[in-house]
Amino acid sequence: MKAVKDSLIYLVGELTAKMFPFLLLPYLSRKLGVEGFGELSYYQTYLMLFAIVLGLSQDGAIARYFYFYGKRSLNLVLTTGYAYTLTVGSLFLAACLFFKSEIMAYVTLNALVQALLNVQLSVRQCQKQALAYMVIQLVLAIVSALITVAMLEFFQTDLVEKRLLAMLFGSLFTFVLAYLLYRQKTRLKAFSFKQYKIALFYILGFGLPLVLHQASHFLKGQLDRIFIFHQFSQADLGLYAMGAQIAFVLMVAIQAINKATLPHFYEALKKGKISIKEVHKWMWASFLLVPLPALIMWLIPESLVTWILGSQFVGTKYYIILFLLSTMLVVPYLILVNYLFYYGKNKLISLCSVLSTIIYVVSLMLLTLTQIQYIPFAGMIGSLSLIPILYFMTAKVSKSL
Repeated sequence: MKAVKDSLIYLVGELTAKMFPFLLLPYLSRKLGVEGFGELSYYQTYLMLFAIVLGLSQDGAIARYFYFYGKRSLNLVLTTGYAYTLTVGSLFLAACLFFKSEIMAYVTLNALVQALLNVQLSVRQCQKQALAYMVIQLVLAIVSALITVAMLEFFQTDLVEKRLLAMLFGSLFTFVLAYLLYRQKTRLKAFSFKQYKIALFYILGFGLPLVLHQASHFLKGQLDRIFIFHQFSQADLGLYAMGAQIAFVLMVAIQAINKATLPHFYEALKKGKISIKEVHKWMWASFLLVPLPALIMWLIPESLVTWILGSQFVGTKYYIILFLLSTMLVVPYLILVNYLFYYGKNKLISLCSVLSTIIYVVSLMLLTLTQIQYIPFAGMIGSLSLIPILYFMTAKVSKSL
């Protein structure tokens, strides 16, 4: 019952928090236009790339440390990770200053603050503080949305830049609030230089093998936008990105359920309540759910879509349907990869991701030579290729336990 209750809280919180950016889409589509929305998507691609390096999977490192070693020295790992993020982030900002790229500095700051905030969310998650997690998400969504509307109404030029600034201010406000609350409930202890060094090696040891894993996710989720930006027009990218953005709501729901059930999944594995047979059975059953969201979207008339987004976004429904199919393939993937994460098989996960990414990139390059309408199929090909690899790996790991 606790897992179900937490799942509902996480799901309601995530969906409510992401509802605000989703409700902003019609506003942004009209304010930025199809080309401006495409440009914003382009810079958000770099934001996600920088977040991989600055975050270095610290949220995952925090969660794993808590489950394996408890919370006694959790603040040591958190503080060390923050020092890493701020140091590397400063180098990124120095590069932006050297190349005189103001907008990339905003992108870097966004990635930096989001990395810090993700750790705060991870602390709440691993301690099963579902309500606190939900409140942080809601504050972030509401504040960012309000600042976005205020800035886009006040300014008339460089609106993409203003949207990035609004995201930054919203994230920064939420992080400061979350961190202050964390400090109030945490007993501060003095640690030696040696302990900080050990904590840094733990973070690097956990995060560096996952860079390839996260980079593969970045390539599969964002590389297509870079290709489209340079191969097609900003208007084409705007339609494509809007379809992906709307379908992302489904990803939010999947991630919320995953985050809520993950602590209970790990606990069940630890106590031996579930085996690899159950994991594989859940994976096969999840394929029955894959086509359902796309089918529902197919039944919705395109006139309703263009009425919401604006007449410039004719053709978006096609991309929404394909991205919904691609997104649902994440479900069997998560079931398998969480099993490997629990047993610390990060190198295996990275290897699987690299193989899948190679298949995806080759598919993307070939499909880019055709028409933009075929590019979403590259994501499906990449996802489908990863699942049998993970299936084999999980079976192999279970035999070695």
